[in-house]
Amino acid sequence: MQQLWLLKLTWNEILPSELPQQWEAFIDTLQYLEAISVRRCVLLTSVKSIIVQGFADASSNSYGAVVYIQAVSKTGDTRSQLLCSKSRVAPLKIMTIPRLKLAACLLLVKLTNKVLAAPKERVDSLKLWTDSSIALSWINTSPHLLKTFVANRVSQIQQLLKDFQWRHIS
Repeated sequence: MQQLWLLKLTWNEILPSELPQQWEAFIDTLQYLEAISVRRCVLLTSVKSIIVQGFADASSNSYGAVVYIQAVSKTGDTRSQLLCSKSRVAPLKIMTIPRLKLAACLLLVKLTNKVLAAPKERVDSLKLWTDSSIALSWINTSPHLLKTFVANRVSQIQQLLKDFQWRHIS
């Protein structure tokens, strides 16, 4: 999609030869979606604790966030599973990877807030992860010390998750 936007083609123009090939390769992979199975029930019957873990990452083309839930039963059984995810195409205006990773962190925080508002059970632990030490440094900095783009996102993150500390994936 990003490549199409950059070309600024009208709806009836012929695509450059490499784009239809990429599209056909994508279409061919859709058959594998049938093999994906997702349980609708994510919690065990007698839950002792619930841990929510989220991961944010970005590349030059896109960024995204994923949230997993881990439920531990009173008998010690543990079930971990994907709960939800969200992705975005990177803006056409070129952004640095650290800024895209910060955008992914904000996306994760927004997604996590929706998750935390949904369950009837209490969440015992929340862990958010990123591999960006720069984004983590920004998140732990007062927004007034940062440039506008970064400050706006950091401010939103800090407001949405006031009492939480991010973790770094090494």
